[in-house]
Amino acid sequence: MATTTLYVFCYLPGLLDAVPAGRFEFDAVAGVGVFAYGRRYLQRATAMSLDCVALPLGGEVLPVTINGGLYGAFRDASPDYWGRLVVASGLKCPVEALSEIDYLVRANATRVGNLDFRPSLEAPEPSLAPPQFQDLADLLEAADSLADGRYVDEPLRVMLEQGSSIGGARPKCTIELDGELWLAKFPARNDQLSIPRLEFGIMELASLCGLNVPETRLETIGQRQVFLTRRFDREAVAGGWSRCGYLSALSLAEWDERDRDKWSYRTVAERIRRYAIRPQANLRELFLRIAFNILVRNTDDHPRNHGFLIRQEGLSLSPLFDVVPSLARRGVSTEFFLAMSVGSKGRLAALENLCGASAAFNLQPAKAKVLVEEMKDRVVTSWRAILSNVGFANHELDILAPSFDRHQ
Repeated sequence: MATTTLYVFCYLPGLLDAVPAGRFEFDAVAGVGVFAYGRRYLQRATAMSLDCVALPLGGEVLPVTINGGLYGAFRDASPDYWGRLVVASGLKCPVEALSEIDYLVRANATRVGNLDFRPSLEAPEPSLAPPQFQDLADLLEAADSLADGRYVDEPLRVMLEQGSSIGGARPKCTIELDGELWLAKFPARNDQLSIPRLEFGIMELASLCGLNVPETRLETIGQRQVFLTRRFDREAVAGGWSRCGYLSALSLAEWDERDRDKWSYRTVAERIRRYAIRPQANLRELFLRIAFNILVRNTDDHPRNHGFLIRQEGLSLSPLFDVVPSLARRGVSTEFFLAMSVGSKGRLAALENLCGASAAFNLQPAKAKVLVEEMKDRVVTSWRAILSNVGFANHELDILAPSFDRHQ
């Protein structure tokens, strides 16, 4: 049968159990999805849009054909490569052998956002039993084995799956620590430098630059580092965790993951003006994040690495995440490109290219230049000290220097 029916549930504010929000019909052959809100859900005083762009509460909901037939918020709630690898390993099949619906249903209570997908209205609540901090050593070993294609003991694989319904390609897992949910990001065996340590240091630098960053920690497990970032879409409440809706910039702009030529910060800015509750503050923050990406040579700034939180009062930028410099070599051209178009020179990662597009962010050119120069001074004068303070040796800082020194 080509068409699959799923019931979409939503965790509304103040509720620990999800309520039925509507029905999703998915035609795998045509690659088309159709969603309809339920009448009872629309009658709720606290009902909220599942996706303020594609699934408005009071407007027409159209069929979707991009991203394999999934609405933006649905695709965001589905795991990316690492989570899919964990799921596929449990079913003993290749990642590509499973459909989008397979992953959507299989993903669990740690998925990002406030949605759930069930085969029937009577299906039970997924169990939220994330691994604990003390399980990290075992999880690290299991993640290594899985990444290398080796066998993983089923109890450990299940623990990984319970916490792996988050986007991204690198190994990671949601854990519980001190009554809060944290995303633990593991090192990979072939890393030239400790990426967890580097991401932690870059978040410290971003905080110094005035960006909105989540609470983070760096933990040493054996001889290896693990980067912890507190889940900003979860909040500990009596009896569990409340959930916040989530939408990536890819979904906000209604882009297909394959349409890279369309990815543009100007479009994201336009959607912020249309949908955000405090557009001016959000536009300024996005402008500064682009400048920071340029200054630290983060080229992995694709639209799924920019997120928005959906609350009843509206939409706003999530805290910063997934910012890691790409390594450069001395003597090689310092010119590089971001994943999304910045200004009149396209994806060129140049502060001048960004400042030339200041009007898209509701900033006067003079003000934009001042903001960029202030951030540039902080990055140039502070990056080495901050990364040294988090544990990088001098020879490692020398490896990183070409990613930062071009601005001096």
